[in-house]
Amino acid sequence: MNNTDTILRENNRFQILNENWLDGYPLPAKEESAFDNSLQLDRTGEYLVVGKEKKNATPKSSEEDKEGEKLFRTNAFLFWEKKDLIYSDCRMFLARVPVQNGLAYSGTSGFQWPTLGVYLEWWERCEQAHFTDSDGMERLIWFISGSPLSGSNACASVDKDGNSKTTPVSPFRSVWKSFVIVNTRYDEIKPLYEAYTLEEVIDLLTTEHS
Repeated sequence: MNNTDTILRENNRFQILNENWLDGYPLPAKEESAFDNSLQLDRTGEYLVVGKEKKNATPKSSEEDKEGEKLFRTNAFLFWEKKDLIYSDCRMFLARVPVQNGLAYSGTSGFQWPTLGVYLEWWERCEQAHFTDSDGMERLIWFISGSPLSGSNACASVDKDGNSKTTPVSPFRSVWKSFVIVNTRYDEIKPLYEAYTLEEVIDLLTTEHS
């Protein structure tokens, strides 16, 4: 996978990385539905501060976002175990994940609007994002934060019981770069079609498909 990996689209359908074609449910057209998620230097001053050694790489989260983060990470392995079902339903695949990853210097660019499908494809393709730790516990990286220059990072992972902990990864570049590639692949798709909430996906996976 690389930056030239172009998504295939036709007649409200699009192809994901496992070559499945998903039928989209179009949202009402908007004049400005696209957004710029390309990697670029932060212009807000929050992540890039000239003359100071320490650069912020952790976006601030609202209380609502924190609840959403908790819901996502505590159900991460449910999503992983049911990934084939999610890969067959556009509305599940495009369910927005309320986790805002980010880097020092470039902030949240490249990390905006992650979806459930993005995380699943990333966990499948990045060895460092889905691994077994020294205690024999299977873990999934759910949060990315660090410096693209020094490689210092404070990523976080979760186990099957929903326990999260800070998990520095090395090399850091392969982790954040691979996520950005998958995430930005669907930037043209995300604003176009209906998507379930995480709560709705969890309900579907634990009832109809239990």
